[in-house]
Amino acid sequence: MNRKTINDTKRDICKTLYLAGATITDISQKIGISKTSVSKWIEKNGWSELRAAKNITRKELVIKMLNSINEKINSGDWNPDQICKAAAAIERLDKSTNVVTIIEVLTAFSNWLIARVKIDPELTPEMVRIINHYQDVFINESITSVNSVINKS
Repeated sequence: MNRKTINDTKRDICKTLYLAGATITDISQKIGISKTSVSKWIEKNGWSELRAAKNITRKELVIKMLNSINEKINSGDWNPDQICKAAAAIERLDKSTNVVTIIEVLTAFSNWLIARVKIDPELTPEMVRIINHYQDVFINESITSVNSVINKS
């Protein structure tokens, strides 16, 4: 395995551990990289947001959205059209699979892939890295679409 593949694999394992709740110190010790590197990966790749989204329930997310909407309405920042759009976003969130559920499923799938690399010769660390990349893109776009409705003013 070349150096780039090793680093990509370490980063993917770091991400999995971080999203599972491990501390930067624990990750650093388990993977054998500096705490500074772990912190840079977390910041550069937006893992803190993913971790936060993973740990919030649908009910908590709806409450946060409602509180945000209430603040905007009370400050006079929103017009009726914006209020309707936000209400529709909450309704969709409440009725559909939410970002949190998606993150939970994709994290479980990533953990399965990482374990599977050891026993499946067709599954390479590079393939796992590519799959994880597209999972991240999907999650980030899902989070962005919800946030864009809330933050429009």
